[in-house]
Amino acid sequence: MTLTVSVSELRKNISGYLDKVIKGNRVLIRDEKKNKTIAQITQTFTFDKDAYERALRKASGVFTAKNHPEWATKKKVIDWVKNNRIKNQRTF
Repeated sequence: MTLTVSVSELRKNISGYLDKVIKGNRVLIRDEKKNKTIAQITQTFTFDKDAYERALRKASGVFTAKNHPEWATKKKVIDWVKNNRIKNQRTF
């Protein structure tokens, strides 16, 4: 959920808004005089190297030439992408 508050409202109840951020909300801070959003507060996340490595190892080998012969060589991949772009009327 996104909450929008004025600077003065944030000052009055900063701990309450920080609690909401910890629970996953996003707080937008607006300058009421200028009628602009000037900042946002969101929860930070840290990079978990071990979890990333586990996910990569789990996913490795899922796409192989055996179960996706259309991706067996570089040329086949290029042809596959071109054909799908044509089918979907997409150009780049």
